[in-house]
Amino acid sequence: MIGPMFSLNGELRPVAEATVPLDDVAFAYGFGVYETLKVRHGVVYFADLHEERLWESARTIDLEHPFKPGDFRRFVDELTAANGLGDANLKALLVGGAKASDARLSILALNPLFPDRKDYKQGATAISWSGERVFPRAKTLNMLVSYLAFREAQNLGAYDALLVNRRGEVTEGTRTNLFVTDGTGLATAPAGQVLAGVTQLTVRQVVRDLGISLEERPLPLSEVGTWQGAFLTSTSTKIMPLRRIDATALPLSPLVDKLRLAYDGWLDAYGRRRS
Repeated sequence: MIGPMFSLNGELRPVAEATVPLDDVAFAYGFGVYETLKVRHGVVYFADLHEERLWESARTIDLEHPFKPGDFRRFVDELTAANGLGDANLKALLVGGAKASDARLSILALNPLFPDRKDYKQGATAISWSGERVFPRAKTLNMLVSYLAFREAQNLGAYDALLVNRRGEVTEGTRTNLFVTDGTGLATAPAGQVLAGVTQLTVRQVVRDLGISLEERPLPLSEVGTWQGAFLTSTSTKIMPLRRIDATALPLSPLVDKLRLAYDGWLDAYGRRRS
């Protein structure tokens, strides 16, 4: 963690108190949901969207809590100000309990993650990994599948692992969403199969602004060789072009590069409006 304080249920406390008891069954068994936000130059990006998804994830797994709309945004702003954050990532953990009043919402400030800049120009690599997340539409603490897949990607020097379901369809990365292109339009996995990433949602806005078509459909792994480009999205990744999936080389699509530059500009404008 960075900074002297973290937030617990809206109360600022010293980071030394950010502990979890070993007998905390809810935490140990993954009965919780989380969000990762970014702070750049003191601006918190898309806190309202992250709050909305946090509450929706909690509803999906029947995690009751006492927090109201707007609480999360306020806690985030107070922590950012108290720690004097410039560039950072914020990790929010909402862990449940036997009843709503037992739920705990912790928000921690972490060092920011910046991908290697050359990957944006040269394209990153990804591997495929057979596995499916439990409750794919919720961002839960049950991360074993993603952890194992990402560990394998790291061992092979890849940027991320793409999860492949039992039907042989690519759904999402371990911490990213996937888009592919035929050179003129985009496609991504059906909403019911994946977590709706906040970056994915904001990228969709820029896609609409540029007049690019976007289709939700299954993405069979067997079709990788026909794709004319692909990219990953996430809070820290933004838009990351892919040059290879497993052993299959992918073209670096001009459409993806155009979208990447447009999205960077859109984020810059967002930051200026809120600074």
